Amino acid sequence: MDEKSNSSKINKSFREFLSYVLVIICAIIVSVLFRIFIFEPFIVPTSSMEPTLMINDKVIVNKFSYKFFGIKRGEIIVFHSPVENNKDLVKRVIATEGEIVRLEPDGSIYINDKKLENDYYNKNEKPVYSGQVYEIGKDEIFVMGDNRNDSYDSRYFGPIKEDKVFGKVFLIYWPPSRIGIVN
Repeated sequence: MDEKSNSSKINKSFREFLSYVLVIICAIIVSVLFRIFIFEPFIVPTSSMEPTLMINDKVIVNKFSYKFFGIKRGEIIVFHSPVENNKDLVKRVIATEGEIVRLEPDGSIYINDKKLENDYYNKNEKPVYSGQVYEIGKDEIFVMGDNRNDSYDSRYFGPIKEDKVFGKVFLIYWPPSRIGIVN
């Protein structure tokens, strides 16, 4: 009887151990799926979005919202560079499919001949444009950095395909002094 009791305790301990392993495996799978399909951390690589986002700000990118709500003007997005492999960029959406963007030498932006009133550029430096005009094609968006005079964006590489976008920046989580929702 002592042998049966000992064997029963071993089986119980083994089952308990397996249940912990199963919980850990499930937690790992859920967290990996969460990162792949819903949220992903991202480090801002350049000064092109200053002062909204600073170099090395750590942000959370929402990868889920675009699947249901689409891409809207004014949102800050992360996308795969159309010119450099394995490089991701962060910029603000200025125009979407079917719109015409005109960048005036006085620093103003017109979308379909209407002045863009809510322009997010760095107020410390007036943007310099040379009268460029861009027509945004099907499934394309036009993006610019908030630090307009120091941003490699759609003015240089043209509109980007929407399928290059992998998420919307919505939260700065590091450094602690900058924690907050991104607009």
